[in-house]
Amino acid sequence: MSLISRRSILAMPALLVAGEALAHSYRHGDLMIGHAWCLPSEAPTTKAFMPLAVVQGQPDALTGAQSPVAEGAQFVPVAGQAPAPRWDIIPRRPIGMRIDGPHILLTGLRRPLKVRDRFPLTLVFERNGPKEVEVWVERSPYSS
Repeated sequence: MSLISRRSILAMPALLVAGEALAHSYRHGDLMIGHAWCLPSEAPTTKAFMPLAVVQGQPDALTGAQSPVAEGAQFVPVAGQAPAPRWDIIPRRPIGMRIDGPHILLTGLRRPLKVRDRFPLTLVFERNGPKEVEVWVERSPYSS
């Protein structure tokens, strides 16, 4: 087998994961919403994550979030800080959510969330309006 063929075969899993991730990103007006995921939880809360960016155009703000699996949602700028009423999304300054940083805290979970579950989450933006995304329950992005 040639070196090129070996490299092609070895690269295929990475391409499959990238393709899956791209299929799970959303365009909403001039916003990009990346892979939406949350941690599994038996407790009444969990953290949800997704990158948010204004691709071009005017700033926007995330002003609300709701899901049938939770009673409420809060925007937490950094773990341990008080929730924010909104997140401003500035062009060329994406919000990258992470476990120890910005995240959406889902509260009052109505059922346990297990790895491989999926559920809808409606994000409400000031300028672009509501957008429903599918949240994947994972231990980390793209894990199974």
